Amino acid sequence: MNAWKIAWFEYRRRIRSKWFIIGTFGMPILILGISLGTGYMAGSGAGIETKNFGMIDETGFYGGQLSLVLDQRFADKEVPPFNIAVSNGSFESLQTQFDELVNDKTLDGYFVIPHDFMSNPVMRNYSQSSSTFRSTDLIESELKELLIKQKANSLQLSEEVLGEIFFDVNVAHFDIGSSEERETEELIADYIAPFIFMFLLFLGIFTGGQLLLRAVLEERSSRVIEVLLSTVSYNELMGGKILGLGLLGLTQSAIYLIGAFFAGSYYDLSIITPAIGLLYFTYFILGYLLYAGIYIGVGALFDSEQEAQQAIQIITFIAIIPMVLWTMVIENPNSNLVNILSYIPLVTPFFMMIKIAVGETSIFQILTTIIVMIISVYGSIRLAAKVFRTGILLYGKRVTLPEIYRWIRA
Repeated sequence: MNAWKIAWFEYRRRIRSKWFIIGTFGMPILILGISLGTGYMAGSGAGIETKNFGMIDETGFYGGQLSLVLDQRFADKEVPPFNIAVSNGSFESLQTQFDELVNDKTLDGYFVIPHDFMSNPVMRNYSQSSSTFRSTDLIESELKELLIKQKANSLQLSEEVLGEIFFDVNVAHFDIGSSEERETEELIADYIAPFIFMFLLFLGIFTGGQLLLRAVLEERSSRVIEVLLSTVSYNELMGGKILGLGLLGLTQSAIYLIGAFFAGSYYDLSIITPAIGLLYFTYFILGYLLYAGIYIGVGALFDSEQEAQQAIQIITFIAIIPMVLWTMVIENPNSNLVNILSYIPLVTPFFMMIKIAVGETSIFQILTTIIVMIISVYGSIRLAAKVFRTGILLYGKRVTLPEIYRWIRA
């Protein structure tokens, strides 16, 4: 009974906090603003600097043609990505001059079109920085088009014949059993949705974990913990804090999922289904309890938040792995590597949420990973209780690993 009182106190105190309200509603606005802002800057060309390239054209033909094509392509851009100054001549006679122009930063680099380019289409690039690497893709593509046209002319192929040979292929996407083509926006939403679910899961679990860590450290450093333990047991205190902040995380996640549901409904996108919502909260609860045991155990061992955060860093780094690999999981959800990672408890909720949102998992895998998580939660909470009971009232003493091992075995 005391555990529920503590849980309700923690929940009520935190949910009324202005920082919880700002964080819960401000975070999506901030993320959306950053996404739209960076997208606008990328599309508008803001921050793009025109690179100046030179070109030594030993053929006396391709360089001039390429310059004309690129001028037409960039005609409507206020800031073209690059300019190319073409010089006809041999590489041997012009190399020293162009090297000096690159060294004194007049040019960002230069290209060389060899005299046998038509029979051996290899263009060379000389630069001092890897920042010019992406610029070569467009130049390569345009030169390929010029080379194809020249070879077509040498073979006396007409424009009509070229049009018959070279054409684009479009792919129309349909759901199984449906005759209605899927919109591009829907495809993008389906691709991004698994990452959103994983990110919300990560945010909810670690927000609750961090609050739990701070709550224990604050009460420990202020000696409030001693007063609390005079009226409730260790298990009631620990359980109440875990439950209270877990309910806070559930509230935050529910707000986000409801928002995502209405946003999807507005755009006629079925992002969230009852099954996905149920499994989301299942993995959230299990993931939170697993990390809560770790966080509350660490909080009982240290006097300062700085030391506790350093100790928890390695766990955080492990949990970030799904963030790094999310595209691989979406594209290869049933690979051996992804299936193995899905059974590592520290990252199981995140990997499984991606697989579930993609629709590439089985009932057997869901059940077995839930069983693995339940066992892991039991172990985490049990070990945390032993550490909490012994370490919470130790002040000013550095606890060693052998001592922690003895507490766990006791």
